Amino acid sequence: MSSYNKRQWSISLDDEPFIEVTDGRQFKCTFEVLHDFGGYTSYADIALYNMSADATNKTLKRGVVLTLRAGYADSIDSIFVGTIQNVLRERQGPTTITRLICRGGKLLDDQTQVNETLGKDTKVTDIIKTCVTSMGYPIVIDDEQFADIDPYPYGYTLAGDPRVYLDNLAKTHGFDYVIENERLVVVRQGYARKGDVHVVSQFTGMEGIPEITENGVDVVTRLNPKIKIGGRYRIESDLATFNFSNLYFVDIPESAGVGEYKIFKLTHSGDTWGDAWSTKITGIRGLT
Repeated sequence: MSSYNKRQWSISLDDEPFIEVTDGRQFKCTFEVLHDFGGYTSYADIALYNMSADATNKTLKRGVVLTLRAGYADSIDSIFVGTIQNVLRERQGPTTITRLICRGGKLLDDQTQVNETLGKDTKVTDIIKTCVTSMGYPIVIDDEQFADIDPYPYGYTLAGDPRVYLDNLAKTHGFDYVIENERLVVVRQGYARKGDVHVVSQFTGMEGIPEITENGVDVVTRLNPKIKIGGRYRIESDLATFNFSNLYFVDIPESAGVGEYKIFKLTHSGDTWGDAWSTKITGIRGLT
């Protein structure tokens, strides 16, 4: 069986099946899912082709929680869980397209506030967790990454927008955070999320060759829902391209591209009738 025929995907709406697990040949769907520490939340742009008007009008509505699962027969899992922000109906000739513009997590009230006073010797992780709890999200955080930060001796008062506090704490203590599906992931700079190191090579589905940059290594591999934002990966490839600002004046070491990298940005792309079925990893070096 070819790799194409092993592709599988599904969509659920408010935890109810909308498109059952399928190999994608029944009708066309394209998607692009972005998880990026450079932004606050994850995003998904999903296009469904020639859906019936009844299905789109009754079920595909703003505020509905959408779960997109994709992968292969032996490794399908959620790559996006979020809320439909907009439903766009387009036409290309005889083809009708229903585009679902989605944001990770839930649609928070603009008035979401946190009002807590934390006692003396409060740890920064306790402050972060309080902010995240007020937003209604479970949190993924490794307390050990913040063990060297002194507690706040006089406590900490929170009264206002929890995101403002998170942004200030992130700048002060050097961490990144993003809503990944229905949880908020926090990873300190220089550290990586707990979990296995993903090896990317020609034997594990690498597409093309990696690109080594001044900050890290970017690479594309076949779609893998197990690869998570903030995780670690390692490239195993004899060939690479180099994208440096000035190759004539930069001494590129022979070890460039060797080692483990932190996943800073993750893009899942798919086309059930086309070739696209991949995960693009943008990574940075400098792990502790």
